[in-house]
Amino acid sequence: MADENTVLENSFSILWENLNEYQELLRSKTAIIAYSGGKDSSLLLQFYIWLKRKNRLSNDPILFHLDHSIRDNSIQETSIVKYLEELGFRFIIKKKNIPRFSLKTGFSLEESGRALRYKNLHRIANELQGYIVTGHHSEDYLETIFIQLIRGGGWNSLKTLNVFENNRFRPLMLLPEKDRKYFIANPGWPVFEDESNGSRLYLRNRIRLDLIPLLLKEGANSEKIYRNFHDLEAPRLKLKEKGNAFSSGEEMVRKIAGQILESEPPSICKYVIDLHLKSLHLHPVSSNFLKDLLSKIDSRSSFSLENKDAWFWKSVSSDLYILAKNAPFFRELSFDPKTGFLRWNGKTKRIPPDCYPRSNQEGDKIRQGGIHRDLSELLREREIPVPIRKMLPILKRDGKTVMVCLRMWDARIEDIVSDDFRGAF
Repeated sequence: MADENTVLENSFSILWENLNEYQELLRSKTAIIAYSGGKDSSLLLQFYIWLKRKNRLSNDPILFHLDHSIRDNSIQETSIVKYLEELGFRFIIKKKNIPRFSLKTGFSLEESGRALRYKNLHRIANELQGYIVTGHHSEDYLETIFIQLIRGGGWNSLKTLNVFENNRFRPLMLLPEKDRKYFIANPGWPVFEDESNGSRLYLRNRIRLDLIPLLLKEGANSEKIYRNFHDLEAPRLKLKEKGNAFSSGEEMVRKIAGQILESEPPSICKYVIDLHLKSLHLHPVSSNFLKDLLSKIDSRSSFSLENKDAWFWKSVSSDLYILAKNAPFFRELSFDPKTGFLRWNGKTKRIPPDCYPRSNQEGDKIRQGGIHRDLSELLREREIPVPIRKMLPILKRDGKTVMVCLRMWDARIEDIVSDDFRGAF
């Protein structure tokens, strides 16, 4: 037992050092551990028990277990509950009928379990402002890339399963495989293995049981392959904390040069677009949406296109704008007539007492150079994205438009001011 404890201490100490760039994450946020009861999630749990013992966690981890209603033996599920109770950590157990969900959706049992598991994990992580932890390791990475390639995946398949992405943390990716396999073969803690893991009915299992051993026998090094396609950069926590990430709407706009999207193949375009979406905490675009988007770009005309997360807008000559739908520029303006403060897009502007604000409306005009010009024309000239135009605050005086508050949208763009209102600010 003493020797095993020494091996555990040494291995986890090495893992802690390998996770140097992620230690701030561990110390500052609450871990939501995806615990299946299997060998890898049990090893992951032991690592967090070790972290707690070493006072390297700010908060105790929370364990999440999904009962798939697949196991014939309910005794095992009862044993899992008993074990979690003995640990003393807070735990959450959800029971879902995965076979029924699979029949209803057409997903495989594996896909169904994964979808429901992550749905619950993300909900809990959002509620607690924590992060999700899973027991993925470098051989899981090999399994995953083969599955994605079989299903027609491109070169991005090789970059899957980052150590930290989309608020999911995979520390065992940096645990030496020889150490992981030692603990899997010699666990000093309870393990509740799902019998379905040994079934060759599932593609992932066939790859794990048949293909991976062959590759390893031929000299494949899963750790080296993983590192070759991952730069292992540290998570930028300030960008990961929803609600605190962006101080104004200007930070929730992304632009992609039209030249890139007009000249590069779809796979590169998707990579670039998804990278920008990721920086906004948004989901990657689907293949069908990408096809529609690139078709619009190839038409060399102005367009607005939306999915559930964002608006995509481009004029004939502009860059592609990505506008997050949860950004403050899509919220109505607010105005306090007592103080004269106008608020919109995370910014505040004090307006003259003889003016009142409202949102831009179709047909509004403003007098410039002795001519009443359509606001829509002026906004088009300045390449203001169409989804933003109807949200822009305009100031009225005596029923006439006297200002369009463009600086509240982008501080680099001058406000549009009427002839008889210049110098009022």
